[in-house]
Amino acid sequence: MDFCFFLIGFKEFNKQLPEVGHIACYCGHCHNQAAYAFRTINCVTLFFIPVLPFYFSKRIKCLICGTSGDIDHNVLERMKAGQPVAIG
Repeated sequence: MDFCFFLIGFKEFNKQLPEVGHIACYCGHCHNQAAYAFRTINCVTLFFIPVLPFYFSKRIKCLICGTSGDIDHNVLERMKAGQPVAIG
């Protein structure tokens, strides 16, 4: 009897936004200034190798508690101007 199995999963890849820089933002959940802007890519993985990206977004994510929120155009422009923003 032959067995064939595939190990399929999901993985999130984060990379800091270069156009924003390293601006610390306020996290409304844990009340720290440890939230930063990231570009997020979610992928389907096959044996831990990313094979199919299915979701791209720009997010602010807290490095302490993991709370995150999407970035819209107005928030992105404020961050480019050097103004910190907050995660709701």
